[in-house]
Amino acid sequence: MTFPPYKLESTLTAHEQDVRAVAALSNDVLISAARDKTVRSWTRTSSNTFSPDKVYLGHGHFVNALTTIKPNETYPNGLIISGGSDKFINVYDPNHPEEPRYTLIGHTENVSALATTPSGHIVSGSWDKKVIVWKEFQQAQVLEGHTAAVWAVLAVDDDLILTASADKTIRLWKNGKLTHVYQGHTEAVRGLALVPGIGFVSCSNDGTLRVWTLEGECIQQLDGHTSFVYSVSVLNSGEFVSSGEDRTVRIWKDGQCIQTLQQPCISVWAVAGLPNNDIVVGGSDAVVRVFTRDAERMAEPEALKQFDELLASQAIPSNQLGDINKEKLAGPEALQKPGTKEGQVIMINMGATVEAHQWSGDNWQKIGEVVGSNNTKKTYEGKEYDYVFDIDVGGGPDGNLKLPYNVTQNPYDAAQAFLVKNNLPQSYQDQVSEFIIKNAEGVNLGGTYQDPFTGGNRYTPGSNAGPTIGATPYSDPFTGSGSYRPGSAPSTTTSTYSDPFTGGGSYRPGNSPAAPASPQQPKVLPIRGFLTLKQANPDAVLNKIRSLNEDMTESKLTGEELEYLSMSIAFLKNPTSGTSLNNDAGLLAVIKMVTQWPVDKRFPALDLIRLFALYAPEELAGAIPQRDVASFLKEAGGLTPEAPVNETNAMLAYRGLANLFNQESGRQLIWDRRNVVSDLLQVDVSGKFKGKMARLAQSTLAVNFAILLASKQEGEVELGFTGSLVELLKDEQDDENLYRFVMAFGTLISQSSSCREVGKIMDAKTEIRRIQSQKAGQERMQKATSEILQILA
Repeated sequence: MTFPPYKLESTLTAHEQDVRAVAALSNDVLISAARDKTVRSWTRTSSNTFSPDKVYLGHGHFVNALTTIKPNETYPNGLIISGGSDKFINVYDPNHPEEPRYTLIGHTENVSALATTPSGHIVSGSWDKKVIVWKEFQQAQVLEGHTAAVWAVLAVDDDLILTASADKTIRLWKNGKLTHVYQGHTEAVRGLALVPGIGFVSCSNDGTLRVWTLEGECIQQLDGHTSFVYSVSVLNSGEFVSSGEDRTVRIWKDGQCIQTLQQPCISVWAVAGLPNNDIVVGGSDAVVRVFTRDAERMAEPEALKQFDELLASQAIPSNQLGDINKEKLAGPEALQKPGTKEGQVIMINMGATVEAHQWSGDNWQKIGEVVGSNNTKKTYEGKEYDYVFDIDVGGGPDGNLKLPYNVTQNPYDAAQAFLVKNNLPQSYQDQVSEFIIKNAEGVNLGGTYQDPFTGGNRYTPGSNAGPTIGATPYSDPFTGSGSYRPGSAPSTTTSTYSDPFTGGGSYRPGNSPAAPASPQQPKVLPIRGFLTLKQANPDAVLNKIRSLNEDMTESKLTGEELEYLSMSIAFLKNPTSGTSLNNDAGLLAVIKMVTQWPVDKRFPALDLIRLFALYAPEELAGAIPQRDVASFLKEAGGLTPEAPVNETNAMLAYRGLANLFNQESGRQLIWDRRNVVSDLLQVDVSGKFKGKMARLAQSTLAVNFAILLASKQEGEVELGFTGSLVELLKDEQDDENLYRFVMAFGTLISQSSSCREVGKIMDAKTEIRRIQSQKAGQERMQKATSEILQILA
């Protein structure tokens, strides 16, 4: 059967950095994950239009992997699963983007691959060389054997798992045991997909696709890509679709490439099929694109024309195409002859320029203009490169390493290859890739800088940073405008004080270690300003409460209680208007939900408590027995060693406690129950909660509590909490949370000689030195740990 060619259906723009993974929940709902730290959903709004829907937050760094669980009886909306460089796997209900339903912690490096089994188990692969099988969101099996980063995982069934790695092998595991190793690819294996009735297909950095039987026979090799192949998927039609570093998506049938879809970006990171055989694509230009064969779903003629013009405007470095002698190239008349095969590229001498044209779907399509590149080649290990950089990693005469790079490469993959080859920590990847971007000169086209692959301004991961804090008012470090974004450029605003979380000079992954603090440098310790967690959508919370209330058989809110609750939420929507809450009945309705509703249904009410703690702590205390807000949140959030774990409730309870520090009356409530708060930050309690958002709320509370104790100079609790912080430093893995615990500890010991003695007795210097060594590339951590070591000296 002959199919019509694929054409553009829709262009989806909202991401700010590379789209690394794509998936389809249905023909009408798409999911994408990107280096901008977000996962997004897109909903079909017409036959050929998708609109941005929800943004799923919770990752602290690049999101690189994505999979889904289809709707079922337990999860009628299905589930979205994402993983990334923060080492976490987040599991989301599609209708609740505000926070993950579960956070799975087990990997020690970037989570680079995800899949699900037919029964809904999750399979994850990581740069830590391990594969983990998660059942009921708990770690069930760890598959170890690969000798390099795991790039792809695939579930054949619940107990039969395929894994692929940068060690060039594919492995088959049955019930957690290795049963076969597939060998044939000559470079890292990047993608896997099931081929019904045959086995599976793999794709690799060696530029090929290979089709395998499960028994181990490679029955077909597909050649056509001219660079790394990152992603492969199998359509319901039986065709394969692949994407890679050569700026193309290719459709394969019966071993032949039948169509090449050129993309306006060099790295086409991900491709997936929809149930209707449309194709969704994610690339390094931060755009998601959908392609279709159905004429009814194709983009409007004007949009198709704009896409063709975008492709034609690309600037292609000449060294990507080999040696070119312009004088020997054919002229425009060559475009009158048909191509010899799908995807064929020819160079045309247009007089003033050289154009690249590709044969696609029985037509020549202009895919860009050929421009000059770095003329002086460098030779390294027998191969020519545009650049061979010297990278000084220290360690004497053997500390100077060579990094070869061609401008046709993606900086991230060049950095990754360098780290793997030299056995360097993956935490250096940002630093190395940014070095490449800054030191590999661009290609000039038309007088202004143009990216040699996309024709736009220079592609710089992290360049779309949010606003920074300088002379502007302080903004919430996690959720507010001017929020802390790892990798953002430091503020150019002159300021005598550099905010340790969000201000100018803020942490940029990969920066060189900071020198020890000197009198000329602004001190980062102690912290003086309390932190808050403000971001909220009160209307959405109210809608959720109404929905849950409909299903309640006991403790259901009455119509009158809902009306009072609406009045209280109106206050929360505009708490700075000058009006007071003046509504005890609304608060009592919230207290009723928190104390009488089932534990797993309390979270929207706890979210409101968190906001009342921020804006109306006195009124909140008045609605709670004995005005004991701390003990109330302790019980409501399950913050005791014996209570069942509920990450969401715990996270919101810790947030509520942290927000009490926003007003003096709230700080007094904390001070009156300081022993309770100190207990809630003990390792045996806080260690129960492993989710990143819960830990972030804990570390924020720790900072605020340290500031309060340091200001009061109260001995017993202050000393005990100092000891707790030393233990928390040993227990924390996340960079952001660890930094907050470090700053809380530093604040206490910088203000109290007794706390310093506790630190010395507990040998805190050893722990701080360990952190300083492990976080050598983090400027803010270097400054904080250097000051602490001076204080403890």
